[in-house]
Amino acid sequence: MPTNKIIKLSESEVNSNPKLDVKSLTFASGENLPHWQCDNAIYHISFRLADSIPQSVRERWLLEYKCLISNINQHNKELSVEIIRKAQHFYSKKIEKYLDDGYGKCYLRKTEIAEMVVTSFTHFDNVRYRLHAWCIMPNHVHIIVEGMPGNDLSKIIHSWKSYTAHNANEMLGLEGAFWQRDAYNHIIRSKKEYLFQIQYTWENPEKARLRNWKWRWKADNS
Repeated sequence: MPTNKIIKLSESEVNSNPKLDVKSLTFASGENLPHWQCDNAIYHISFRLADSIPQSVRERWLLEYKCLISNINQHNKELSVEIIRKAQHFYSKKIEKYLDDGYGKCYLRKTEIAEMVVTSFTHFDNVRYRLHAWCIMPNHVHIIVEGMPGNDLSKIIHSWKSYTAHNANEMLGLEGAFWQRDAYNHIIRSKKEYLFQIQYTWENPEKARLRNWKWRWKADNS
């Protein structure tokens, strides 16, 4: 079962983003990647196709990550945001090379699949959440999103993944998992970091050597 911990932000982190409700900041860890949640936050969310990384490689990396978190837990009575972020960064960076190299069948290259995924993201924009940017890559997605009051981030992600997985499998004549179970989420803490995350999302196709990639969007004021 996942466990929830209240994590304290440093004074500099609080001052860098006064909109964050720091009393609500939680860190949930369980059998999958850890997840952050905080009221009034803007997140960078990323999740990937089920075959985007070999299962044996993913399991080895996840074990390394969990061991790292366990060691940190044993030596720190109170985990800091920065320590956990560094550990999370360790795991996510290992994934990027496989994703950018286009490992797997890359179903998101198909126009009809990409269009359906975009529709799922935009359907409740400005109703349950506010989109700031998104990018549909061949085997994964990036979304910069701001949750609106009364809407749980984990439920939003579950809704996206459930709807798109069902429809993609139907369109492709497939069964079974379409997405990996875990998803990466990162709370954006400052204007500088916000601009960096927007740029990273927008430029991801160039990083993966994809020319004239159209499956991306960012708000005019981003």
